[in-house]
Amino acid sequence: MLHLVEPEEVGAMRAALNLIGSMVLPMDTSNCSDRHDTPSAPEFLRNLEPFQTVLLSISSVTTIIVLTLSLIHWFYVYNYVSIEKRRNKLYWLIAVFPVACTCSFVAMCVPRTAVILTSIGILYYLMCLFVIVSLARHLFGGRESFSTCLQYDDRPIDFRSPPFCCILPKLPTARSTERNIRRLEWCVLQAPIVRSIIILFDVVAVAELREDATPFIRYSDMATLCSLLLAIFGVHTLARVTSNKLSAYCFMSMFRLVDISLFFFSAQQPIIFQNVLLRFNLISCGPLLNSQENAYFVCNFIITCEMLLLSALATWLLAPRHNAMFDAYRQSMTLSETTASLNETEQSMIEQDI
Repeated sequence: MLHLVEPEEVGAMRAALNLIGSMVLPMDTSNCSDRHDTPSAPEFLRNLEPFQTVLLSISSVTTIIVLTLSLIHWFYVYNYVSIEKRRNKLYWLIAVFPVACTCSFVAMCVPRTAVILTSIGILYYLMCLFVIVSLARHLFGGRESFSTCLQYDDRPIDFRSPPFCCILPKLPTARSTERNIRRLEWCVLQAPIVRSIIILFDVVAVAELREDATPFIRYSDMATLCSLLLAIFGVHTLARVTSNKLSAYCFMSMFRLVDISLFFFSAQQPIIFQNVLLRFNLISCGPLLNSQENAYFVCNFIITCEMLLLSALATWLLAPRHNAMFDAYRQSMTLSETTASLNETEQSMIEQDI
């Protein structure tokens, strides 16, 4: 027999969805002006408040520094990584910090683009997560070699990984077979695919429904959140089983930097600004921006500063002198040291003859 859903159950389900949706995108309940439209970029830049001028100035400097550091990183990868396939993967990872910083800076200057630029930035991060998984497979010499190496060392796949499984004390492990590794890779690959579909859905919804598209965008954000959490689980699970084998390549340092920057870029706005600062009215409206838009503005400024810090940290942690990824650099250093040693020997022999 069919089970008919009672009105009370429907109401409870709707209330639960509204509660979850409000946690992802809470409504702006502060007392703002009657203006409903987000200002255009020229109008906003002509009427900046003093604190906005200061934050934009600092953010422009940090963005230029991050772009400069990325050019330095590109120079070293281009000149000192001899394997082309490895270089191509590293190019994606080099652009993580400048892409995040540029998206945040442009969103500060053009408030209307804040939401879409955040989605585009997260899409790039998700693609880079898959690039990290692909890079690990490449460093092992392929998926078959990857699986064989893990099984030889008796390293099973441990599912106690972030964001939620890490708090569970007892979880079954799985053999490090090619099939299981491929399944974890698909957990990561699905995220950029889902994000691309959702971005297309959001664009169509906004174009057709205008202001009425907010509920649809809210629930699509919930779907992408589930996809993001699954991707984080997959990449963390794979990274943990490879940490010892790829230590010479500074793989875990590279992974942690991308992982932390993804958290900064994607989680600060919904967790800290929307669900804490906005809920308790700690961010107020301005002459042109409402409290939600001001929250995006301040959050994007903080992201540009964090990307500068992480970019500088990556320059130090992933330096070619202690990173086997830069094989040509090590060969050139060995050659220069050998040449210097021969020159010293020749000079000492000449001095003895004299």
